[in-house]
Amino acid sequence: MIETAKTNLYQLKSLLEKLSFEEYTAQPKVLSGATIGDHFRHILEFYLLLVYGSSKGTICYDHRQRDQQVALDTSFAIKTIQHISTGLKTLDLNQTVSMEADYSGEGIQENKLITSLGRELAYCIEHSIHHQAIIKAGLIAIERNHLVDDQFGLAYSTIRYRNRSCAQ
Repeated sequence: MIETAKTNLYQLKSLLEKLSFEEYTAQPKVLSGATIGDHFRHILEFYLLLVYGSSKGTICYDHRQRDQQVALDTSFAIKTIQHISTGLKTLDLNQTVSMEADYSGEGIQENKLITSLGRELAYCIEHSIHHQAIIKAGLIAIERNHLVDDQFGLAYSTIRYRNRSCAQ
């Protein structure tokens, strides 16, 4: 699964290398005021929290830093991906960790769940794919969807299903 995560990050890096500043910071209506860079930042923060939390024994996706440099600077985002990729190599997917979250609107409902780094890495991959689909919608809105292939933002199960359907 670590290789799958690295492949996912490589897809993001590949797109980052093609985007201009204007494209990366564009705010198409379909993104409801967010930029393509904001979605990259969001994806990368979840991976960062996983890597950071692995050494602490606790992961809390609510504690994102929301670093605007990632959302504004493709070079910095690429460096962040490289940092994450290095951190992924150290993960023991069977390691038990605590995942903390507050699912209330008021910020008063702390939840602690026992999970594993493998389960949380799977979550990060799925979360990334979900946001890649949103990024793709943004690219379509600014007429730059040619920068990604048809599988960008598709779940691996969807890709397999489509490949089986085409083969029949």
